[in-house]
Order: sequence, then C-alpha cells, then structure tokens
Amino acid sequence: MYALIADAVKSRRFPFYERLSQQGDRLGLINGLKARHLATHNKRLDICAGQFAQLLHFAETGGLEGKTCLEIGSGWVLSHALVCHLLGAERVIATDIFPMAHYARLTEAVQRSVAYFIRDSLTPFSDYERVMARLDRLLAIRQFSEKTLRELGVEYHAPFDFSQRAYDEPIDFVWSFACLSHIPAPLVEPIAENLYGSLRPGGWMAHAIHLEDTRSFEKAPFAFYALPEAQYPVAYHSIRGNRLRASHWESLFNRLAPGRTRVLFSWMRDAQLLPATIDASVRYTSQEDLRTSHLGIMATR
Repeated sequence: MYALIADAVKSRRFPFYERLSQQGDRLGLINGLKARHLATHNKRLDICAGQFAQLLHFAETGGLEGKTCLEIGSGWVLSHALVCHLLGAERVIATDIFPMAHYARLTEAVQRSVAYFIRDSLTPFSDYERVMARLDRLLAIRQFSEKTLRELGVEYHAPFDFSQRAYDEPIDFVWSFACLSHIPAPLVEPIAENLYGSLRPGGWMAHAIHLEDTRSFEKAPFAFYALPEAQYPVAYHSIRGNRLRASHWESLFNRLAPGRTRVLFSWMRDAQLLPATIDASVRYTSQEDLRTSHLGIMATR
C-alpha cells in the first residue's frame, strides 16, 4: 500500500508533499504507512546503528558518552536518536520542520533488528556492558511513547525551524542523515549557519548527504539535472532533492568553519548514469562533482 501511494505521489510530481504529510498524519494514513515501511526497512535500529558507526569511524572524534546531541530531520521513526542513547548520550534532541514522528513504530524498528549487529557496531565507541544494558532496556519496551522516550533522555521538538534560529541551548553534537539535500536551496545557508551556531565551543556536526534524485535514484540517479530551473521549482527540492552538488556543500562548510571542516567520505556513480544534457541552472565544478552521489562532511566549532 505504501509503495502504491508513494508512486502515485511521485508520478504526479505533487508539489506540496509536506501538506499531504501533515494531513495524512491527522488522518492516520500517509504518515502511518510511511512510518511502518521505514520501521521495517532502513530505519530499523540495527541499520541505523551501522550508519552511525560508519560516521563515527570516519570522524575519529570518539564517542558520545555524556553528550547533548541534536538531530535535524528526524522523520517518522526516531531510530537514530535511540542510537545516540545507546552510545551513552545524556540528552538527545530530535527535531523536524513538521511534527511527524510515530512513536509506536519504534517498537518495530527495535524488535525487528538483529541485536548482536547493534552490539558489534556500537561497542567500538562505548563500553560494551553499558551498550548491552541500554539495548536490553530498549528490547524490553513493548510500546514506545513520548513518555518512554523522555525517560531515556530522548526529546522530540517539532516543529522547529532552523532557518529562523539556532537551538536555544548549546549542543555537543549535531547530525543528519539524508536530510540536508531536501532543504529548499534558498534556506540551506541560514539553516547551516544556525546548526553550526547551535554548537558549544569544541562541539561538532556531521552530515551524511544524499545527492541523488530520490525520485529515480536506482535507475536514473541524476535525472533532475536535465530539467530547466523553470520546471524545477523550489517545491520540488524537498521531494527530489535541491540539486546542490558536493562542491557547494564543501564550500559552505569551509565558510562556516575555516580550517575545521573535513570531508568524511565521497562516493561517485558511473558517468554513464549522467543525463545527456545538464541544465545551466545546475552549478558544478567538474564531471566528478556531477557524479558524486553521497557526501559525508563534518565541521568543528
């Protein structure tokens, strides 16, 4: 059912998905289906633990024990926030531009995970016994709710608009997975500035940025390059991606934190996947820049 609805939305290029998302949340339809799908697929806790382990491995900054952590773009299932809890974060703040979290789906995301994979992924970054004690506690929870999350030190703040202001309290670590590329391009710079401004001195932020066209990333990952700007309005940025390339993100982060920015990883797709025509509205530095599909980048305050 979720796949059918998602395909219908994408094929019609529905320009206001956020409104549909909000309405679906009130009706218990669109958001519920999306949350169920994610909880049993790429928001399973073991998968999110593996993603976090990779990020921390590349960053080489140590663990999150006793830290205050903040996520932008938490989405429907707050699994990454639970990973921070498993790593010993004292406080975890999950944020989003719209309130869309489905607490109950966390039960599926936890219960359908492979426990030993979570343990093996995270124990290089935190004490084994502590990770296992926290994981056992999560596995014992039969119904997640706002209350149970707060008891774990996880808070959900939505709506929160980082284009308007930094977070109210200093943060040790800010992160996102596949979020920044879906921010409307005109808002990217103020949001990045406020995320960086939310950090306490010595704090750091790391972002895994998916640079492909999410409407067709499997077979035509860069299809959106071919569309003229007039046919690619800002409303599409949150659906398919804002088309900002890796060079743009590196330049932005270097302006925010000169000498304190580092690319963690950069992956490219085959040149044959590029469209025959690249519209002039797409800014890039080279073919390698166009082919870059995933970027991990960090900045220290």
